[in-house]
Amino acid sequence: MQSLVRASSLRLLACRVLVALVLVCVATTARAGIKSERLLAAILKQTPEAELVPAGQQLSRADAAAARIWGASAFWGVGKSMEPLFPSRTAIVVAPINFTDLEKGMTVVYINRHGQMVAHSLTGDVPKGWIAQGVNNAREDDDLVTRRNLVGVIVQAYAEIESPWRVALTEELVAKGRLPAGNS
Repeated sequence: MQSLVRASSLRLLACRVLVALVLVCVATTARAGIKSERLLAAILKQTPEAELVPAGQQLSRADAAAARIWGASAFWGVGKSMEPLFPSRTAIVVAPINFTDLEKGMTVVYINRHGQMVAHSLTGDVPKGWIAQGVNNAREDDDLVTRRNLVGVIVQAYAEIESPWRVALTEELVAKGRLPAGNS
């Protein structure tokens, strides 16, 4: 009888763990404001995955990488708009790019009408520029990315923690055939 109770307790515990894992997966997947799988696949293809580094070394690593790329700069990425893709406090390396070389899915830095630098992903182009959106934002940005306000494209990133959302989304899109296997 005691082994039956133990077995049923283990099954109950296993069910609770499974439910908890499902809820975590649903919660992390549901965080993305952008819902289009094609667009999310383009963003994952075009945006570098953060390299994991010890806490406190993110910006120094980004500075060193930027020094090796002509015209590049290192910045702190803070805020929640890109958090599913990059955890807050990810250091990014931004390199200059010709406006005509921009592509859907690239994550760029631009200066908005309030003079603030914004790092968001390109979701589409229109005659006057590119539409950008934070992966975690429900709406597109009010400002277009133009030749005049473009700072550059994110070419490298350094974080102290991995993004579970990015890992889960990549696995899901690979399984559906939207991303090739081995993509970050």
